[in-house]
Amino acid sequence: MHINVLKIYKIKYKFLIILETILCCTAKFASVINMYSNFVRPTTTLAANRHFNSKALSGEEAKRLYVEEIKGAKDPSQLLRDKPQSQHVNKTKTVKEPRLSDKELFLTVQNNDVNTLKAVLDRYPDKINKIDKFGWSLLMIACQANSVETVQELLARGADVDVRDKAGNSARSLIIKNKNFSLASIFVTHRNSIEIQNVTVEDSKMRTKDKEKYFCETCRNEFQDKQEHMSSTIHNIMSSKHRKLPVNYVIPSSNKGYQIMLKVGWDKESGLGPDGSGKKYPIKTVQKKDRKGLGLGKIKLKNKDECMKDTDKRMTKKRKHIERQFEVNFRREFY
Repeated sequence: MHINVLKIYKIKYKFLIILETILCCTAKFASVINMYSNFVRPTTTLAANRHFNSKALSGEEAKRLYVEEIKGAKDPSQLLRDKPQSQHVNKTKTVKEPRLSDKELFLTVQNNDVNTLKAVLDRYPDKINKIDKFGWSLLMIACQANSVETVQELLARGADVDVRDKAGNSARSLIIKNKNFSLASIFVTHRNSIEIQNVTVEDSKMRTKDKEKYFCETCRNEFQDKQEHMSSTIHNIMSSKHRKLPVNYVIPSSNKGYQIMLKVGWDKESGLGPDGSGKKYPIKTVQKKDRKGLGLGKIKLKNKDECMKDTDKRMTKKRKHIERQFEVNFRREFY
C-alpha cells in the first residue's frame, strides 16, 4: 500500500512542476505582450483590459502554492506506523502453526500435557495410535508414565488398547507390571462402558428387526433364529445322527495293492477283504504305563478304600486345575 502512496505523490510532484513551468512561461509571454502594447494601440479599452490587464502568477507564488499543497501530505512510513493494530493481529492469526513432531508428541504424553494433546489430536486425529520405533503407542507411554488425565483422554477418543510392542507388552500388561490400581480401574470402567454400549445397540437391533420363524427339516421343528439354531448343539447332533463316518485305513491311495483292490471292484466304504467284512479303522493303541515288560500280568483288584483315595486324588487335581484356569482367564482379561 505504501508503494501506491509513493507513486501518487511522485505523480503529483511532477504535475506541480509542469504547472509551475507553464505559469512561468505565461508570465513571460504576458510581459512581452505588455511591451508590444506600448507601441500598438488596442482596438478598444475593454479588449485591452480583458487580455492584458489580468494579473499573472509569478514563480514565487507557484512555489508557495506547491509548498502549501505538500504540507498536508504524510510520510509513507508514518502511514504504516499509524495503521490500526487490529489489521496486524489478523495477519498474525492467519499464520499457520508449526506442526508438532512425533518426538514432541511423545514427550507431551509423557509429561501429561493434556491441553497440547487435545490441540494436536483435534488437528491430526490420525495420530492417536502413533507408534515409536520401539512399538510403543501413545496409550502405552501414558500408562508407563502414570499420566492419568492423558490416559482418560486417549481412551475417550478411542485409542487402540490392543497395541503391543516388539517384546509383546501392551497397555494392560504395563499396568499389571507396575501395579497401578488407578489406571486399572479406569481401564475396567472403559471396558464396561463399551460392553454396555454394545449390548444396548444389539438390543435395539433385536427389537427393530422382525424375525421370521424357521422350520428345520432335520429337527422337524420351528425356531425363531435360523443362524442361532444352525450353530446349536442339538442341530449338529441331529444332523450327524444318520451320517456315516468316513473310513480310514491309513493306506495311501498311491499304494499298489489299494489300487488293485479298487480295480477288481472292491467297495472302500464296506471294509477290508474281498467280501468287505474286515476292519474299517486301524486297531487302537493302548498306552503301557507299567514297567513290567511285555506280556500279560496278573490283574490286582483294588479294594474300596484304594478306589476312594484314587477318586479323591483325581478330584483334588481337577479342582486345582479349575482354579488355575480361572486365574489364567482372569489375567487374560487385561491382555
